[in-house]
Amino acid sequence: MSQANDAYTASTGLLNLITTSLFNGAAEGTGAVKLVSLARNLFGQNIPPAVVAYVVSIQNNLFGSYPNSDDLAPSIAFAAIFGILMIIHVIIFAINTSRGHYFYISLVWIVYCIMKVIGFALRADWAKDITQINKGLAGEVFLIVPVIIIVSANLILAQRLFTWRHPVGGSRKLFWAFMIILYAFVVILIAVTILASFVPYLNYLSWQSYRNWIKTVQFTAIMVIVYSLTSVALIGLSFWLPTSKDEKLYTYQPWWIESFAPFYFVKKNAAQEAEQTFMKRNSNHRHATRVIAATHHHYHSVKGLNNKRGDLTHSVSMGLLIITTLLILIAAIGRCIVVFQARQDRYRGGAANKYFMYVVWGVFEAIINILYIVGRVDLRFYRPDVLPEAVRAIITAEQTYYPSSDEEEDGFHRDRPETYAKLQERLAMEQKYNQQHHDEESAFDDDHTDDYDDINSEEWDFGAPKEKISTSSDEQIPFNNNEKKDQKTKLPYPTSHDKDLHFNDAESEFNF
Repeated sequence: MSQANDAYTASTGLLNLITTSLFNGAAEGTGAVKLVSLARNLFGQNIPPAVVAYVVSIQNNLFGSYPNSDDLAPSIAFAAIFGILMIIHVIIFAINTSRGHYFYISLVWIVYCIMKVIGFALRADWAKDITQINKGLAGEVFLIVPVIIIVSANLILAQRLFTWRHPVGGSRKLFWAFMIILYAFVVILIAVTILASFVPYLNYLSWQSYRNWIKTVQFTAIMVIVYSLTSVALIGLSFWLPTSKDEKLYTYQPWWIESFAPFYFVKKNAAQEAEQTFMKRNSNHRHATRVIAATHHHYHSVKGLNNKRGDLTHSVSMGLLIITTLLILIAAIGRCIVVFQARQDRYRGGAANKYFMYVVWGVFEAIINILYIVGRVDLRFYRPDVLPEAVRAIITAEQTYYPSSDEEEDGFHRDRPETYAKLQERLAMEQKYNQQHHDEESAFDDDHTDDYDDINSEEWDFGAPKEKISTSSDEQIPFNNNEKKDQKTKLPYPTSHDKDLHFNDAESEFNF
């Protein structure tokens, strides 16, 4: 459709008569659906091309402009491309699911591709007859909303990358609450975007109301850009070095993933077999932070690394997120420029060019999906599933501050900082006590017992006063070395282990 000029034509006069007399001076560019219905009542099903061209020219400009015959071929082509991408996503999801590898973000991309197919198909149909405004509006929604959906998917991936890098911050309730609020805000943003896009076409509006709805669309366009930047922020934070708390925290990584190769799939039921191993683990293992797989990490994994896993670094993963986010950001900025221009279609600028729209909404988003597929995002950003209820319900018997032998090499709960100082202090006391006890035993083993002859045993007797008994030399009870040691090591107060002097020496806890 050629661009209209400002000449006052018969179509201009007819539209002015309708809007002024019948609709109380409604603003130009509003109520297109009602206007088409009225025109069909006047002219029949075949509305004069001049009237159609004029009505389209006074509408608010769209990103990609209003379609015509030139849009038929590219719209069908991109509908077919995204249909193929959808089939590939479905195949990958089906294979993963059959092997017990549940990566539900793939469903988001499947829905995304379905919406793109519907959007481009409706645009192709709209190009045949521009008066099918209802189809056109639906097609615009199915092209705008997928951008927000794919930004949300990227944000989820960036969140998992951040949690892998900073498991303490990524697992905090405050961080999760912020992310949930952000996702809820996106749902509201999508609803407002759809409403603001529909209302000016469905109803006649005053100039002030029309401007308010345009400002609403401008606000949603800005929010899409800001929303895209949240992924960039999380990616940037992921480059920061982990803290000491991050390094002490237990993490649960999918150690059974051996590669990120395009045609690699995990062993069947590998995740379920790994879950069963937690029945023999202690509680801090069962409550470890779930993160994505990586060979090079800074944290204590609940399972030793397998040397067959290869070099699973996340530099490529970060690169994938950066590239895809930038491509989405270009499209969001382009649409934002168009809605802020707020021009009639006959005065549209270069940002509203249809071929630019096909590049950013077609080519760029197809590249993003190809990167997702070839880069095996379903493996790179897979986080282990929540452990089954039967496993999580296990309570380890006799819980203690002392870790099991398979927890830490140095004997501390590194994922429980509150016990670290207590355990360290207790260990120091035990070492000191053992050293003193060892020194005492070394002294008792010394053959030079004459040094202890001057010790009066009565000084250690805290019992009732006893009469001094004199015995002759032949009545004295001889003391051997063991008995002397017993007297020397006996505590100066009664204990539950005290026994009669004439007990069997085999029962003594000081049996040397």
